[in-house]
Amino acid sequence: MQEVFVPWGVWYCDTSFKFEFPEEWEISVHHMQGGEDIGDEGIRRAMRESIAAPALREFAKGKSSAAILIDDLSRPTPSFRLLPYVIEELAAAGIARDDVKIICALAAHRPLTRDDLIKKVGLDIVENMQVLNHNAYENLEFIGYSSRGVPIWVNRDLTSCEVRIAMGMITPRGGMFGGGAKLLIPGACGQQTIMLNHRHIHEGFRDHLSEVAKMAGVDYIVNPLLNERLDIMALVAGDTDAAFDYGCDLARNLYATETPDAFDIGIFNAFPKDTELCQAGLAMTALG
Repeated sequence: MQEVFVPWGVWYCDTSFKFEFPEEWEISVHHMQGGEDIGDEGIRRAMRESIAAPALREFAKGKSSAAILIDDLSRPTPSFRLLPYVIEELAAAGIARDDVKIICALAAHRPLTRDDLIKKVGLDIVENMQVLNHNAYENLEFIGYSSRGVPIWVNRDLTSCEVRIAMGMITPRGGMFGGGAKLLIPGACGQQTIMLNHRHIHEGFRDHLSEVAKMAGVDYIVNPLLNERLDIMALVAGDTDAAFDYGCDLARNLYATETPDAFDIGIFNAFPKDTELCQAGLAMTALG
């Protein structure tokens, strides 16, 4: 039998799944274009070379508090690796760790447990900083209506801080890319806002996300692009719209996967979006 191993079980077992095929079958395995890990210096360089905005230490200067939105275990974003650099930049701007809130932008997903949080951000941050789960039903502030008539309810811990940063990741998602302002809406919004945004905003979806981010004052992002080993192969930081757009330009090449013109059987791996069955369809993104 021919054996093919594919990555599987992000956050929980991080192992490989074995497929076995008859010897007479013609098997080909197709990978994303990808890239190598940029390393610590690459992360620092990306933070310094902020896109369409001052470097974070300058952007946050003169402010007294900061909120950092992060995603949950349904995304593979290595928050544990990136947060120390963001916190370092905020400290250089004069914002102490005690004045930084890390908010898990869950949308309507389940809250993260302590064990989940340790996986996501690391033990030191869990034990020594404010790490909060967003609740789509309470602790919300109404900030107005979007141009599409959607009432915008946003996490109050976020709006209480002067600097508001979204730290998701840029990843293919159907006909567009996730990341950027999408961590705020739906991630840190109320259930009514989430429902109306998902059900009724189709044309100009990303424009609506951008508009709501501006309403909420989420003006800075830190977004990695990950290779198939979940290494950081690129990182963009800066203005929520401009940095995201630049990251998407990188993503179209780095995430590109060459697929054969015809095949009898195709197996598509949802990794690293394999923690929830509802995300399994994203495995088909490789088909374009």
